[in-house]
Amino acid sequence: MKAHKVLLASLAFLCFVSIMVTPVKSQDVQIESEILPSQGTANTSILIRFRTKNATIGNVDKVDIFWDNSTITLNQEGILGADGSYNYNLTVPTEPSLSYIGNHTVRVDSNVFNYGQVSFSFTFTITEFVPSPEYLALNATYNSLLANYTELLNSFNQLLTNYTRTSIDYLKLVNEHNQLLQDYNSLSANYNALTANYNSLSANYNSLLTGYNSLGQTYSSLLANYSSLRASLESLSSDYSALRQNYDSLNSSYDSLKSNFDAALGQLALSRDLNYILIASTIVLAVITIYLAIRKPRTVSKTRY
Repeated sequence: MKAHKVLLASLAFLCFVSIMVTPVKSQDVQIESEILPSQGTANTSILIRFRTKNATIGNVDKVDIFWDNSTITLNQEGILGADGSYNYNLTVPTEPSLSYIGNHTVRVDSNVFNYGQVSFSFTFTITEFVPSPEYLALNATYNSLLANYTELLNSFNQLLTNYTRTSIDYLKLVNEHNQLLQDYNSLSANYNALTANYNSLSANYNSLLTGYNSLGQTYSSLLANYSSLRASLESLSSDYSALRQNYDSLNSSYDSLKSNFDAALGQLALSRDLNYILIASTIVLAVITIYLAIRKPRTVSKTRY
């Protein structure tokens, strides 16, 4: 709090000194200094003057000027006036915050002949901010950059949201990738096994294909033979049908002949039996006749005796 009060008192004293344009003593050197004017806009031209009242020392003929501790010029030579004063022209810096409204400290350092280093401090009050063309260009650039920054910030927030969502999706994808990698390794092993089986089957297939081609040729030959046999079969089937008809007719004739044969065989057996009886009877009669013929002479002989 005390430091704040001291600072305010110092600023008030400096403003009073600059407005009154009273001579300023520096290190007990009798040199009058003034700043004209002590206030104005950012476009105001400022004049700083130095006059010496001591004939034994020189004047401020070359200076280093600082504005709010920012270097404005170094080793600048003063313009000698008719009254023996050295004058320095100064303009308000265009860079923010050196050109903001309010009090600004101007410090002038110099080396006075036959005395040494001296320093003077002035206060210039900017009452109205009048932007320079450079400031307007910078401000336009700033506003454009601010708009771009706002847009970029919104885009960044959106991208951050998307990044968070993408990060979650990425972790899911990593897990899925690991699972798919395991499945891929398993499938790769299965694929290698299937490839080996395929190669074996391919060799077997080629062997079977050779056999198939050979069988195809055999089949073509058999098909030709089959066609010939089919024609022969159809011819034989036609002949069989004719033979079947003849067979049926012959079988019918055979049955009829067998019936007649059986009948004739019965009659023949009867005739044979009758013939046998007749022959036997004839033989018996013949034997009896012969026997009787033989016995009659003997009987006659006995009668004679």
